[in-house]
Amino acid sequence: MISSLSQKSTLPYGTPDFSSIRNEEFRTSLLEAMDSQALSIKEIIENQDIPTIENTLLPLEKSNQELRRISNIFYALASAHTDKIIQSTEKEILPLFATHQDNIYLNDSLFQRIKYLYNNRNSLNSDTETLRLLEYYYDNFTLYGANLSEEKKEELKKINAQLASLVNEFNFYTLEARKKASIIIHNEEELKGLSYEEKQALKQADGTWKIDIINTTQQPILASLENETTRKRVFDVAWNRASRGAYATENIILDIITLRKRKANLLGYKNYAEWSLQKSMAKNPETVWAFFDQMMPHTFEKVKEEAKILKENTLSEAIQPYDWNYYTEKIRKNNYNLDENELKPYFELFNVLEKGVFYATTLLYGITFKKRTDLPVYHPDVVVYELFEEDNTPLGLFYGDFYAREEKKGGAWMSCLVTPSKFFEQKPVVYNVCNYIKPKEGSPCLLTFSEVETLFHEFGHALHGIFAKTRYSSLSGTNVYWDFVELPSQFMENYASRPEFLHTFAKHYQTGEDMPQALIDRIHKAHNFNAAYACMRQVSFGILDMAYYTLKTPLSEDIREFEHKAWASVQLLPSLEEACMTVQFGHIMSGGYAAGYYSYKWAEVLDADAFSAFVERGLFSREVASDFRSTILSRGGTVHPQILYNKFRGKPATIDAMLVRDGLQPPVKE
Repeated sequence: MISSLSQKSTLPYGTPDFSSIRNEEFRTSLLEAMDSQALSIKEIIENQDIPTIENTLLPLEKSNQELRRISNIFYALASAHTDKIIQSTEKEILPLFATHQDNIYLNDSLFQRIKYLYNNRNSLNSDTETLRLLEYYYDNFTLYGANLSEEKKEELKKINAQLASLVNEFNFYTLEARKKASIIIHNEEELKGLSYEEKQALKQADGTWKIDIINTTQQPILASLENETTRKRVFDVAWNRASRGAYATENIILDIITLRKRKANLLGYKNYAEWSLQKSMAKNPETVWAFFDQMMPHTFEKVKEEAKILKENTLSEAIQPYDWNYYTEKIRKNNYNLDENELKPYFELFNVLEKGVFYATTLLYGITFKKRTDLPVYHPDVVVYELFEEDNTPLGLFYGDFYAREEKKGGAWMSCLVTPSKFFEQKPVVYNVCNYIKPKEGSPCLLTFSEVETLFHEFGHALHGIFAKTRYSSLSGTNVYWDFVELPSQFMENYASRPEFLHTFAKHYQTGEDMPQALIDRIHKAHNFNAAYACMRQVSFGILDMAYYTLKTPLSEDIREFEHKAWASVQLLPSLEEACMTVQFGHIMSGGYAAGYYSYKWAEVLDADAFSAFVERGLFSREVASDFRSTILSRGGTVHPQILYNKFRGKPATIDAMLVRDGLQPPVKE
């Protein structure tokens, strides 16, 4: 039987035909795609002609097309809808894929052809985007070890294969740990603070209530639970689910950190961060540490003020980590007359999506949306929308997968099912994945304000892919430096909290009435409360990340001890002995942000500065939006991000706009 993955789908935009894809097909299809690319590489290096763009660079870019197409589908399911077959395939394939990549980037014959082109690039009669593609490949070859001796290349191959296996093992362990991480409640009193709808969503057939862990550490339910014991139970399970029992990850993590250090040293770098940051705006660890040092004076003192307010309002001298969100919510109620349960009826999921996220996009860029129910999806919960330009030109497809399930990883993310490329005549098919608690049949999915911001955030990533106007897949959409990739997403978040826009989508799910202006005003007034804590929390994760990947010697101590030491300078709340972020820190262990978690805060500097252009010239200024789209969102990795940003803003970003927006610094007087 011919695999349904062997050929490009004939559905609109080449979107995958999930109705015909069988998970058993992926193993063979991925292996065949790797073999096909290997054959294409062989043809390139056997060519005796002098290297040219046409006989070397473009065939190299084309060689990955089939593997990229199948991988996009496979990794979408591996993250959002996995099963034992996919997990088994992933376990086998990832080391083979690592070896396959090594066979390309450590192939000296291929590298010499790319190197020849690179050294003669000034005499090549080619366009700037193609020359950027050449630079992209040359940088990758050199960064991934093409200049190493054959002996060191073999050592590197072994390290990469080991790392691929460990990353897969980490992903499997954390997924299984999350699936089994839940709290069973027998007494309804222990759920005091939750609404009737929330409790119904948790209700089980046997009369108990089940609280599932849906994110890495931040559990939205902690803000509502009045029972301290229940809060502590939720916090404990969330933080420690991968630190004990059959799915403990500590040993895996120690091996990952050790091997990444060995890899960096082998490649000629002092530590993994120094190597990894070569493809970033920061460029080196010193710049990242300096950025943290710049942020902390503005943040830490403000957090102390917030903690003082919490203590005064709760009459508690020792606010525990599992208490912070709850007491913060109480202060919002007491000081700002703002209750999350009062807000949630106005934030029904699909209303926020269509009348908030989509409508903001329409106002900014003229884009319109049409729901598609005729395309197959990988799960019944997935929804599909087709996007059109203002002149009704088809633009691409957007898939939304919003509800938590056991077979889905925690958190929220965006990726592509079809990578846009003019070279391959492909328009974008992108998707967002979230983990909102699915309501009972017939009930609405009501979001917290933080979850509303997440919806805007992830769609910002989606727009980065949808608006891609690049020729080559390797430079398309979100294929940019990781400390630039969060700019479009965090920029979009700004619209979730603007009081002048909230009324367009904040509609009561029962009555359809607008959120009262008084409530919108209270959201605005309370918006910056807790901003310093959120900032410090994010910076602290970045500090932990850098601490691991700037190690001078192999990590020999318990990771909890290491984590506590790394956080000593930013530790405000009591440290819980067993609590450990590291054991489930997927972003830096398996998610591509190793030595790069600072990117989230770095991008906030960019997004606040970029958004200030809209504040100055019009919140939905078509002129500014068009400039932002053409300069930032459409260019992908075709131009260095700093050049793109400076072109849009006319100057480099500073931290001032972010500090002012988040209430960490008073507005600068002209």
